[in-house]
Amino acid sequence: MEQLQNAFAAVGARLPRILLPAAGVDLRRFAVIACDQYSARPEYWDRVTQLVGEGPSTLRMILPEAYLDRETPQQKADIHVAMRQYCRDGTLQELPEGLIYLQRRLPGGIRNGLMIALDLEQYDFHRGSHSMIRATEKTVEERLPARVKIRRGAMLELPHVMVLLNDRKDRLNTLLKQHREALTLLYDFELMEGGGHLTGWQVGDRDLLMRIAGILAKLKNEACDGMLYAVGDGNHSLAAAKLCWEELKKTLPADAWEDHPARWALVELVNLYDPVMEFLPIHRLLMNVDPIAVQKEIGFDAKNPPDIQELQPRLDAWLQFHPEAEIEYIHGEAECRKLGEAPDRLPIILGEVRRDTLFETVAKNGALVRKSFSMGEAAEKRYYLECRRIRLY
Repeated sequence: MEQLQNAFAAVGARLPRILLPAAGVDLRRFAVIACDQYSARPEYWDRVTQLVGEGPSTLRMILPEAYLDRETPQQKADIHVAMRQYCRDGTLQELPEGLIYLQRRLPGGIRNGLMIALDLEQYDFHRGSHSMIRATEKTVEERLPARVKIRRGAMLELPHVMVLLNDRKDRLNTLLKQHREALTLLYDFELMEGGGHLTGWQVGDRDLLMRIAGILAKLKNEACDGMLYAVGDGNHSLAAAKLCWEELKKTLPADAWEDHPARWALVELVNLYDPVMEFLPIHRLLMNVDPIAVQKEIGFDAKNPPDIQELQPRLDAWLQFHPEAEIEYIHGEAECRKLGEAPDRLPIILGEVRRDTLFETVAKNGALVRKSFSMGEAAEKRYYLECRRIRLY
């Protein structure tokens, strides 16, 4: 196993010990969508709460952003208690070191993914970074404290992070598909609230794992400016993990760094070119504004907006002088238009996003403005299911 771990360490990764719900746990109620989705629709989360009921669920281990305005110190404590309880009472069971190959059936087809742990020592979310793992979008550091508070002292991590791999020839997914029939099935169920169908297989065969590490090594050698991984979804959660690790490192001797579980972060690795994974713009919704006046003051037409890399700095500058106004980042054109029907709101519908130049652009120019794109519609985002211990005790 040491040779295997060394092979993955060379590509900034590790074979994690993943925790999954025990047999008998209702997976449909256990798995809920990423906490940053439906932030402008608390009724979605109210509905999820009703569906989950009293059963075990990842809902008890996260804080939906729709509820941030109701946040209390007790909520963080309750989250940590739920994590410890699920570990103690057998709700979660730990798998041997290995990966999980998963397929998510969505309206457009089947999206492939691989659950793997990435090295936070190889990740830098700051603009201009030359690290192996980089953010695709600007990290808003003001958004990190809420996430840091939950991760600090947490027993577990539950990832909604999706990391992109620049695999034009689809070598990794092709290999996994070829071996799928020989893999052990771990889960196969329908996700709640129209999230599609999720199936996962255990990847533990030594030879197959070595071939996976070999493909990642080849992609690393081909990478522009050494950028093997690009964080597509969940950058702020990964950034919070990085901050917590840097904080923890100061309390540890250097020889304890390499194997400490908090050094690593569980993510879903996906191919940038997966045809089922749509790259969609994240639209803007201005609230508590005069729609006509705001367009005149900023100097743009919401029906034909400029590129968001140009528009976002202008929106930010205007918002600084208008504290009564708010901006929401909305996944889905129909959703944004619906929310923008009120007379004091302005929906800004953005244009197509190109994926073929993403790695090159980030490598050469640094991260894009925050919330530049979304990998699929809101209902297609990652659901929390797989967990991993990040504390030694």
